[in-house]
Amino acid sequence: MAMTRRDVVVGAAAAMAAGVAKAQANMPATNLASGELAGGAKVFAMGAIAGVKQANGAERKMVFDGKLATGEAISAHLSAAPPGTPAGAAHVIKHSELIVVMEGTMEFVHDGKTDIAKAGDVMYVAYGTNHQVRNAGDGVARYLVFQMGGDTK
Repeated sequence: MAMTRRDVVVGAAAAMAAGVAKAQANMPATNLASGELAGGAKVFAMGAIAGVKQANGAERKMVFDGKLATGEAISAHLSAAPPGTPAGAAHVIKHSELIVVMEGTMEFVHDGKTDIAKAGDVMYVAYGTNHQVRNAGDGVARYLVFQMGGDTK
């Protein structure tokens, strides 16, 4: 049986697709990440990141922003709120957050209740949660916020 032009084209397309799939399977996962996460494992030196003063007196350092090799958008910022800093306005998020309290005491208002988080505690803010946080202690409150999925920029 003679091969037709159609047989050759279909065979070539199948071979190319198999080659692309094999190449992607062998591609290091670090090549799939983007933003500041591209290029593989690294250290983000906090001392080298400039802080930006916020309207309420807190300071914010943008640590990283990008996509993981598995496709999820993720960003992180470090905030420092002096004692007496007013809370930002309550707001609803369209992503998920993990907030790690590194120093001080934070008040976490969400879902009609108020929780207190101290150094070493982690707050989870679920997608769609109306919430706000504030420094509830006598010293500086430092906290690291990881935003994941949804509208994370």
